Amino acid sequence: MKFLSVFLCAFSLAFAAAAADIRLPADSQLSADENADGKTWRQCGTMSLSYIAAKRNFDLSLRKQGWMKLKTVEYDRVHWKSLEMWWNGKDRILVQYWREDVSLTGFAWGVLKEEPKKEKKP
Repeated sequence: MKFLSVFLCAFSLAFAAAAADIRLPADSQLSADENADGKTWRQCGTMSLSYIAAKRNFDLSLRKQGWMKLKTVEYDRVHWKSLEMWWNGKDRILVQYWREDVSLTGFAWGVLKEEPKKEKKP
């Protein structure tokens, strides 16, 4: 239940095209999606690695760039899907992974921006 609340919290935040940028691992290939407008996922693609190896490579790449992992949510263990929230001191990103095949893993990442807090009326 705790993971579900983290998952829902992550999606209640709006993605924004902010200044945050990351260098992808060397073995990643970006998808050629001409409809991508940067308002949701900033980049998506695949890695020719198993799900565990791809996550490990992405993790190592982000840590080398100064990012710290805040949360991991394995939301579909049957189909190998997960979300990770990362922070570098000023920006937060959400990275999603999914298994496409035994040796092929999909990924997408986007910048998180908090929605303005609404005032409660008495």
